[in-house]
Amino acid sequence: MNFRNDRFSKEVVLVHSDLDQVSRILQALILNQYKEQVAVNNGINLKPVILFKAQRTIAQSQENKANFHKLINELTTDQIDSFRESGLEIVQRAFRFFDEKMTTEALVQRLKEAFREEHCLSVNNDKEKETYQLRLNNLEDKNNPIRAIFAVQKLNEGWDVLNLFDIVRCYEARDSGKNRIGKTTISEAQLIGRGARYFPFVFPDHTDKFRRKFDADLDHELRVLEELHYHSIHDSRYISEIRTALIDHGMMDARPETRELKLKDAFKETALYKHGVVWLNKQVPKDYEHVKSLTDLANLSVKQKNYEHTIYTGAGGVTTIMENGETPVQQRNQSSRDVKVIDIEQNIVKSAIARNPFFTFTSLKRYLPHLTSIREFITSENYLGGLAITFKGDLSDLEGNCPAKLSACEGLLSQIESEIREDITEYEGTKHFYAQQIRAVFIDKTLKFNVDTPRADGSDLAYLVKVSDWFAFESLYGTSEEKAFVQMLDRWIQESEKMYDDIYLLRNEGHFSIYNFSDGRGFQPDFVLFSREKNGASLSYQLFIEPKGEHLSANDQWKEAFLKEICAEYHSKILTENSKYRVIGVPSFYHERYENQFKDDFNAALKPATRTSEQ
Repeated sequence: MNFRNDRFSKEVVLVHSDLDQVSRILQALILNQYKEQVAVNNGINLKPVILFKAQRTIAQSQENKANFHKLINELTTDQIDSFRESGLEIVQRAFRFFDEKMTTEALVQRLKEAFREEHCLSVNNDKEKETYQLRLNNLEDKNNPIRAIFAVQKLNEGWDVLNLFDIVRCYEARDSGKNRIGKTTISEAQLIGRGARYFPFVFPDHTDKFRRKFDADLDHELRVLEELHYHSIHDSRYISEIRTALIDHGMMDARPETRELKLKDAFKETALYKHGVVWLNKQVPKDYEHVKSLTDLANLSVKQKNYEHTIYTGAGGVTTIMENGETPVQQRNQSSRDVKVIDIEQNIVKSAIARNPFFTFTSLKRYLPHLTSIREFITSENYLGGLAITFKGDLSDLEGNCPAKLSACEGLLSQIESEIREDITEYEGTKHFYAQQIRAVFIDKTLKFNVDTPRADGSDLAYLVKVSDWFAFESLYGTSEEKAFVQMLDRWIQESEKMYDDIYLLRNEGHFSIYNFSDGRGFQPDFVLFSREKNGASLSYQLFIEPKGEHLSANDQWKEAFLKEICAEYHSKILTENSKYRVIGVPSFYHERYENQFKDDFNAALKPATRTSEQ
């Protein structure tokens, strides 16, 4: 359940319609091709796969495959065009997309090419599964041409594939359960669960490639790449049972509902919406140009205290108890010696480096841009040449003990790698903020909720939201903390109207991200507040605000720290572009329990400071 709720899987969509089996297959092909072209349109390398599942026997699966090849070979434009009047919105969306990109004739040719016989795989018995195991287990590989899998039950165990996007149930019968879900339906739900593994991709403002990105934007074109479509006959009892099985397996919400999030028409007429900007920063590859030594890269413990390596002799013996009951004292060689890495034979150090792929020159150059060679890495005081190893144990033949020195160097490098990996990041957030048109960022959206969750209920503040001109959206679907914050802000506005004009609060339902300065992690503050001073100066304020329940605060401390960094960095700066702006991160989360402390921080963030200008 948490796996799906944490957005690590595709969302399962049951596509059930009164179509015969051939039509269901064609509908799945249309959606499958739609997903591929949407990916291409967004620069994503994807080859979506379809699974055609037979009911019970291998003969049924073989018949399905033979009929499929006949269908593909004889496919016509009329067959495809017959779906243009489909009652399914996603099919209509697919045709709107196709009409902008290609003719029906071109679509038919694409389907014939993609699903020709050599691109289809039958996996119905152990021999077939063994023969095709490699192709079956690397379906995501760009060099693997397989687009369709035909199977009965052989894939129900131990098969996971990320680019499975459609499952077609090639039969109509269902279990005749006695007031309970049948075994076949449960098996189907388990198969769907495996097929719902998320296909990872990166998209601007959504940096976690392994999680769903558009739960708060169901109308986004790429949402279709976060869905697994299960195609079946429209049998109300079966649909009810498969839904129940999917809910029991945590693959579907018990009571999902959508909500429309729309900007108020009155807000769309304001100068802020028509001409205003929201200031955002970008995620960029981490710049390591300032790094000129290992200690610039990470706080290495081996720089503070030498890496220690003990040479064990392997000697052993027995211990007896003396007549007086005392154990004789065992004498061990406790000598130790510090040896600089630069004094160890270079061939030994190079061998240790060669055994650790983290220390290839290409890898090192990424994090140490001023490094000129592996030799410099070994000899320079700024790199390994500035480190030493403390050898302990039997040092009688340390000079000639090459295995011990190699092992010590490997250990030192492993320790350095571990500590560098803890400190380095691939990205960072820019400290330069750029202007983006508000009307381009804040758009109407369709949101999806489990109706039983508190966020799905927008009724408790419906009146306040409706009558408050300063609230830009028609509705608020938020947590109890977020709703308490809106009520607090309503009181603050009443107290502050003499000081500020054009106060508007916008809920950020995945509309934008800002990026942590240090590691580039994306953060979507729940609210952004805009206001303008009333003293005649054209100074506008933009405040990032994050209400957060206490039980969540510990995991999100980095977000609060980031808001404090924004406040510290920009509290006294004015961003100039035609008008003057101040960007502020309110330096604490809003907790209803500590509301007064938040108000103090909020007001302090708004107080004028010694101002400088940043172009």
